[in-house]
Amino acid sequence: MSKGRLIYVDEDPEDIVYFQDFSDGHFDLEVIRIENGADEDEVLELILSSPPDAVVTDFMLNEKARVGFNGQRLIELIQARNKHLPCFLLTSHTPNALEATHDARLVQTKAVILGGDDYTTLFREQIAKIIKDHKAEFLAAESELTELVALPIDSLTAEQRQRALELDGYIEEHGLSSSSLPMELKEDRSIDLLAKLVSQVDALLAKKVGE
Repeated sequence: MSKGRLIYVDEDPEDIVYFQDFSDGHFDLEVIRIENGADEDEVLELILSSPPDAVVTDFMLNEKARVGFNGQRLIELIQARNKHLPCFLLTSHTPNALEATHDARLVQTKAVILGGDDYTTLFREQIAKIIKDHKAEFLAAESELTELVALPIDSLTAEQRQRALELDGYIEEHGLSSSSLPMELKEDRSIDLLAKLVSQVDALLAKKVGE
């Protein structure tokens, strides 16, 4: 039984075969092979238009293909559109990948897909658990928001209003929008965002005055 749907991105045909073997019988897999001249925005759209449960990408996508981006850049683009989509950065150049990434937890050595040993099993279990936990968190947020917006707006407490705004923001961070959020609550969020912006501006001005 599949534990989730993966997209794997790499430019090396041999490593693609290794990852196919790693995934076989455990995940549904779609492979995106990077070739000379590939455009990062087109690759991004390929990934997000057929949404996976997780993305695994090679770090040195430009090692055997002439392209202007690497796996870290691709993850940054993905997470700018879907902040919470689980991503992993596979590499044979671990020090370089660790230095380049914004999150060292993303980085895995490519050895984990080669061995068929305990490390391979552990990496499969890690991917599966992250997918499972992410799905559960999203569904729980969606369910809680549905319950809140079903209540009469004038009966909501301040805490319930704030919680609805937080949940709606969390869902939007997935590149989705909660169309069920009432306009009155959306206006509350606009006011809240404006208040935060004013607070940030005040802090910057106070800092400049103190310099």
